[in-house]
Amino acid sequence: MASHGVNTTVQRVSPPAVPKPKVMPRHAWTRFKLALCQLAVTSDKERNIASARAAIDAAAGRGAEVVVLPEIWNSPYSSASFPEHAEDVGAGASPSWDMLSEAARRNGVVLVGGSIPEREAGRLYNTCFVFDAEGRQLGRHRKVHLFDIDIPGKIRFRESETLA
Repeated sequence: MASHGVNTTVQRVSPPAVPKPKVMPRHAWTRFKLALCQLAVTSDKERNIASARAAIDAAAGRGAEVVVLPEIWNSPYSSASFPEHAEDVGAGASPSWDMLSEAARRNGVVLVGGSIPEREAGRLYNTCFVFDAEGRQLGRHRKVHLFDIDIPGKIRFRESETLA
């Protein structure tokens, strides 16, 4: 094959080596006690709030430094129940949010508040609030990927019919 005056030398270039990840020495690891709470949820919202408060208190009493509640712990997990149990956190009308903040502060724990149905501007969200050990809200996450299932003749449940 003629080169016609073109340099046909190919230079091989290897990709840069990926540096080995640094392994932290064992003494640098942070250890903490984590509690994952399970709750028997009823249609009685006040009872659910009291049950969650008791679970947080019990977990902290056993040395937990981080406490995590389940999804939609203050309401039955049904599209019909979400509007009835939803709370307008921004308007200060949220007994669930208030309890979470107070329980985190009183127990000195970081609290991942599972989630509750939250109402804002006429829409409902499945929202998780996170609090620091002084009861201050660190963050809020609204569920984005809603659970929809439809198996003809078996089950139909669509969060997207109620939740934004």
